[in-house]
Amino acid sequence: MVHKSLFKKDLSYFRPRASGIRHLISGLRLRASGIRHPFSNLRLGLLYSLLIFIFGLPSCQTGPQHREDALTHMRLGDTLLQEGRPTQALGEVIKARELDPDNPAIRNLLGIVYLEKDMVPQALQEFQSALRLDPGYTEVRNNLGIALLRTGRLQEALVEFNKTLEDPLYPTPQFAYYNLGQAYSALRDYEKARKNFYEAIRLVPNYSLAFHALGLSWKETRHYEEAAAAFKKAIEYAPQFPQAHYDLGEVLVLLDQKSLARLAYQEVVRQVPESELGRKAERKLRELR
Repeated sequence: MVHKSLFKKDLSYFRPRASGIRHLISGLRLRASGIRHPFSNLRLGLLYSLLIFIFGLPSCQTGPQHREDALTHMRLGDTLLQEGRPTQALGEVIKARELDPDNPAIRNLLGIVYLEKDMVPQALQEFQSALRLDPGYTEVRNNLGIALLRTGRLQEALVEFNKTLEDPLYPTPQFAYYNLGQAYSALRDYEKARKNFYEAIRLVPNYSLAFHALGLSWKETRHYEEAAAAFKKAIEYAPQFPQAHYDLGEVLVLLDQKSLARLAYQEVVRQVPESELGRKAERKLRELR
């Protein structure tokens, strides 16, 4: 997934499953798979604008001390989120919002925390509030698109991802292309999905999640050799990616490469033995005996 920092606050739609669009966790921490996103450096102008949001956004109701206290709670909430403690993070970021309700950076982070806790309506509200406060806050558009994707509002999500890509200063366009690909996959427009996954990979050649999603799109259209190749690239760049190993095993079975499929399933069991995915891999291994 995921690095959540005060100045890198856009998400990537990930943890793909073949069954639909209920596979989002923040693209800033891949907690389940241990994958880390390659981030580009933020442009100085974007960093400066975010510093203004945090330190100096004018508000008729928020004084300097309140803004400083809000920043303290925001930082603590961000740290707790990085540590995998979203409930505690939520309390801190809500305190930050109470102290500085007109700060769009706080609203954006609060939306991310709500998404982490699967509280999608609340996340939508916070992202929309952040955009009302600053319509040019591009990272929020990407995050809003993800929240819309989570609710099945696919066409609206496409609009937000495309608006994200219209900003030439947006520092992580690979996320928006990846998210567009996921939206098109949910719409079963796999040709457009693959176009966007390839664009994400062009920008970040070791983008393992994009390779994995590309493999799923090939699998859905029964191009199993292409799917296997994409899954192998995902694993090459992220060896500790059990879902990619599992999906590779499935297409290898379909290609009648059962000995290699067994190796893929065995790797899933080795990596996540106590998980539901690990148990599914064990069942697949029994079927292959």
